[in-house]
Amino acid sequence: MAIIELTFKPGLTTQVEIDDRNLLFYAVHRKDGHIPDQARVIQEALEHPIGTPRLEEMLRPDQDVVILVDDATRPTPAAKILPLVLERVKKAGIPDDAIRIFMAMGTHRPMTEDELRMKLGDEIRERYEVINRDYRDADFVSLGTTPSGTPIEVDRAVVETDFKIAIGNVVPHISAGWGGGSKMILPGACSRKTTDRMHLTACIVQPVLEVIGTRDNRPRAEMDAIAERVGLDFIVNTVMDEDKNLLGVFAGHFVEAHRKAVELAEWVMVIPIPAQADILIVSAHPCHFDYWQGVKPYVYSHRAVREGGIIIFLLDGEEGLCGDAPSHEETVRKYLLWSFEDQKAAVDRGEVEDLVGLNVPMYHAMVRHRVRKTICVTNHLAQEDIAALGFDSAPDVQTALEQAYAILGRDAKVGVIPFGGETLVRVAT
Repeated sequence: MAIIELTFKPGLTTQVEIDDRNLLFYAVHRKDGHIPDQARVIQEALEHPIGTPRLEEMLRPDQDVVILVDDATRPTPAAKILPLVLERVKKAGIPDDAIRIFMAMGTHRPMTEDELRMKLGDEIRERYEVINRDYRDADFVSLGTTPSGTPIEVDRAVVETDFKIAIGNVVPHISAGWGGGSKMILPGACSRKTTDRMHLTACIVQPVLEVIGTRDNRPRAEMDAIAERVGLDFIVNTVMDEDKNLLGVFAGHFVEAHRKAVELAEWVMVIPIPAQADILIVSAHPCHFDYWQGVKPYVYSHRAVREGGIIIFLLDGEEGLCGDAPSHEETVRKYLLWSFEDQKAAVDRGEVEDLVGLNVPMYHAMVRHRVRKTICVTNHLAQEDIAALGFDSAPDVQTALEQAYAILGRDAKVGVIPFGGETLVRVAT
């Protein structure tokens, strides 16, 4: 008998017992036993950038600088990275008042003061101007369109700054293949119109299960094209383990350095399994805040379960369905149970104003009916939230597993993904 511990969120765990004859796989990140010195791995990346000169060699004293940083939903250790980046910026002769930190939140809510201090560190929060605003309050500059017709509208604070640096983390991503790189510009610093078009394109131009875990996909190509137009000069991208230890840091050109980061991320986070499971137990952690984030591990999990199987989905859900992006809640609730075809038809008829908000229902609709049932185990989602998702519920994982066995039989093979928000699987060949 295997007793497996699962995490809802840091500090809150549960357990499930699975008979050895049923357990098909337990998919966790690969490790080689080596954790590099955390400050040194950042310095080494900055000292040996990929595809560019060193940062201090690229800058001039008369330039101003904007540093884009992701928000509280991402674990990027900006407070560790920023001092070392700023040290090199200052080495180039650039004063504090020519440097701004831009919170690249896309359509997420602005960060709280506590979140800013946690993300940036107290000294940087107090020493530098920090732009932390709702995207609806921003002033955007039009830079034309991409070849596919996406309008390029980017925050003026980014566009009109001489030198642009982006700090991000590389994990699987539902609409970009992988996080980091050019994604810090789109959707991080773009208008609703640009973000709407990107998210809609990501939903319809390529099947989502093909996009996740690939560097070169059609939505990413659009992001790269817009970052090129904006002039993203330098990135610092991290790859981390489940405990948020830096395993690798990659600095330099926003495509070349990102490719190297993805190579490491693939080795760490894309786990071979012997076959797809009949029953999959997956925790949404670390995308545990709400379903706006939780849809990612839910979609990722479908690579690990057979068609007609059952998913047991653990989601803490402290912020409900859309607490991280409350402006989209009405759209999410309205369309979650619509079919993908009906959702797309509503877009074609011009009935959907909030296309970013439709993103989650569209991804949800693409995969939900692959499985016979999804059983949600949650600490905070209300029954109306679970019903809005089309899920069943159970009070705990063990009860959910017994429910699944009752449907698929006691010989059903069970897979477990304990860190679903940053884990993909592939069937070993």
